[in-house]
Amino acid sequence: RDEAALAMAGVGLVSLAAQHPVDGAKFILFDGTAPGSAESSFLESAAAVIPHGVRIAKNHDVPEIMNELAEELKRRSADEQAVVNAPPIFLVIQNLQKFKKLRHEDDFDFSFDESQTVSPGAQFNEIVTEGASHGIHIIASVDTYNNVNRFLSRKALSEFEMRVVFQMSANDSAALVDSPQASTLGLHRALFYNEHEGYLETFRPYALPGNDWIEEAGAALKRLVGAAE
Repeated sequence: RDEAALAMAGVGLVSLAAQHPVDGAKFILFDGTAPGSAESSFLESAAAVIPHGVRIAKNHDVPEIMNELAEELKRRSADEQAVVNAPPIFLVIQNLQKFKKLRHEDDFDFSFDESQTVSPGAQFNEIVTEGASHGIHIIASVDTYNNVNRFLSRKALSEFEMRVVFQMSANDSAALVDSPQASTLGLHRALFYNEHEGYLETFRPYALPGNDWIEEAGAALKRLVGAAE
């Protein structure tokens, strides 16, 4: 359900921006859609109306951004006051499976030792497992359960306490949301799973918003930011 996942990413960016003043959050978008496609245009349009500014990245930007986030995590880990004062960072990854440099490698032990060469995949998994408690949050879409396992360690997967799944096999559903229920969803329903609170909720995903909605959302965001300032 690429379109529904795309709508969640775009609307999610707008919704998060609405909850923070313009200098109160940072947004990074890893865009795994095809360049020049309608999907890419939608994400760019949604990002453009967010007053906070959204850094849009492609595959070649992955090592640089992972290094920056790893350094920021290191800084915040060493200074508790830094977490209090620093704005939250939201990393939104659309089509995680397209960013092969983020793939987890089981035989690599992550370390902040600067003498070692750290892969972006190891940095990514460390940010997933340690970042949330230091104000670095990740929202990601992945196409299949097999790719979930390729890109995320078991520990990293457990950190995604809120998950949305579409129709899939009973086995994959049970692995992701502790229930085979996603195997009976059909095309127009999805499941929201909250692992921390232990419940499943069936819902109907929104359709992809049009340009009118994006423009209206952008105008509303500017009013909200102005009120916050």
